[in-house]
Amino acid sequence: MNDSGFHANQAPFKPRRPGKPGKMGKRLAIGAVVVLLVVVLGANAFEVVPVGATGIMLTFGKVQDTALSEGVHMKIPFVQRIVSLDNRVKKLELNTEAFSKDIQTVSATLAVNYRLQNEKTFSIYKTAGLSYEENIIVPATHEVLKSVCAQYTAEELITKRAESSDKMREELDNKLSEIGISITDFNIIDFDFSEEYISAVEAKQVAEQVKKKAATENETALAQAEREKQVAIKEAEAEAEKLRIEAQGKAESTLIEAEAQADAVKLAADAEAYKLEQIAGKVSSEIIQKILAEQWDGELPQVAGGALAGIMDVGQLLSGGEADTAQDDGGAQSVQPTQQP
Repeated sequence: MNDSGFHANQAPFKPRRPGKPGKMGKRLAIGAVVVLLVVVLGANAFEVVPVGATGIMLTFGKVQDTALSEGVHMKIPFVQRIVSLDNRVKKLELNTEAFSKDIQTVSATLAVNYRLQNEKTFSIYKTAGLSYEENIIVPATHEVLKSVCAQYTAEELITKRAESSDKMREELDNKLSEIGISITDFNIIDFDFSEEYISAVEAKQVAEQVKKKAATENETALAQAEREKQVAIKEAEAEAEKLRIEAQGKAESTLIEAEAQADAVKLAADAEAYKLEQIAGKVSSEIIQKILAEQWDGELPQVAGGALAGIMDVGQLLSGGEADTAQDDGGAQSVQPTQQP
């Protein structure tokens, strides 16, 4: 080793010229490039499909007919790429117009809730890309609204709002489900019509209200009249019954009085007749005796009898003798005096 610190047989150090890399530098540069390529390729070889979404694999822009579920998926860097489509429920609000069955302009504000079917997302992406809402759902909603509104009059769209809403939802779901879109809810937020029609409807409603009010008042008046009629009938029946009872009572009272008077008259007549009969009997007997006494010559009749009675010798009877009776040819009996010893 010499004074300069080098061995005698060691070549002296020569500094590198600037601008000319050494072999080691080249190797490091190549290694760095390789590592960078590996990192880049590795980073592009995997794709994450987020929660609630479906992945669509594109190879040089061509859509594969498979749907990737949420999670990590491999791909060929710079050759393939994955597009994620959200499968969660989304809400769409839109304003649209249509004509009703009676040719009235209908302005409607609709709210449509929808979701993409997982197994058909690749088909939706093929058809409309990421603009499926503007390219598929909105035109279909306009078409369904016009179709359903044409089946109802403007008034029916108001009175049958729930029915028309259900029919719109059904038709829209049938139309979009074939593509891969499901309708989860459908609502008619607002219906609006022309000013002329609104005025006509208001006038009609006022007329209906007046008609119903008049009908109600008429029914009330009829009911009140019927009640008053029934009350009057009841009162008349009660009054007639009262008069009938009073008349019946008076008639019965008069009859009883007449029967009492008749009985009294009959009793009085019977008493008077009895009295007269007694007087007549007494007077007749006395008068007959008086007349007989006045006309009697003092001699008794010799024979007494009748058509069926026997003929008696009165003198013989008075003298104490017995008389024999005999019947003549005419059936009369004769009394023969009996000789006394």
